[in-house]
Amino acid sequence: MTFKAIALALIGAAGLMHAACAQAQYNEGPFASEQALVAYWQTQNFGQTEIFLDGRKVHQRTTGFGPPLTEMYFRCNNSTQDIRVRCGSYKDPHYDLTRLIDLFDTNNNTRPAYPRDAYLDGVLYRDIASSTNGTGSYWKTCKGDPSRYYPSGIPYYLYLGVIPDFGPPPPVPQCPSR
Repeated sequence: MTFKAIALALIGAAGLMHAACAQAQYNEGPFASEQALVAYWQTQNFGQTEIFLDGRKVHQRTTGFGPPLTEMYFRCNNSTQDIRVRCGSYKDPHYDLTRLIDLFDTNNNTRPAYPRDAYLDGVLYRDIASSTNGTGSYWKTCKGDPSRYYPSGIPYYLYLGVIPDFGPPPPVPQCPSR
C-alpha cells in the first residue's frame, strides 16, 4: 500500500468512528445513586465527556475521539430520589426551561395546555396574551460548576411558584451551593 492509501484508510476509519460515536446512545437514567451514575460513565467510551449531577461535575474524561459530550443529570424529587436526565415534573430542576414551562402548563402532560406568562429571574420570559386568571409562573436560573461550553457555570432552572398579577414575587429558593 502506498502512503496515500494508508492515510485515506485511516481518515475513513476515523470518520466512521466519529459518526458512530455521535450516534451512540447512552443511559439517561434512572440511576439509584451518584456512585452508580459515575460508575456507569467510567465504563463508557464516548471520548471526551463532562457529566454533571444537580449542577456539580461528577465525572470528566478529557481524551478520546468524537465530539465532546456534556450531560446534566438531576436527582428527582419524587419518592424514589432516582437520578435522570429528565425527571418528568416541572417541580424538578431541568436544563431546558422551555420543556419545564411546557410541563407546568400541561400539569406534567396530564391535561391540555393551560398557558400562563412565565418569568425568569424576575423578568418576563414568555408573554401570553390570553394568560389565564392573570397569573404567572416564576422560574430561577442556577449556575453549576464550570463546563467547556459554559465557563461561568452550567445553567439549569428551578420552579419557584405561581402568583397572581400585582402580587409579591414568590420566595426565592437557594441554588445548591458548590
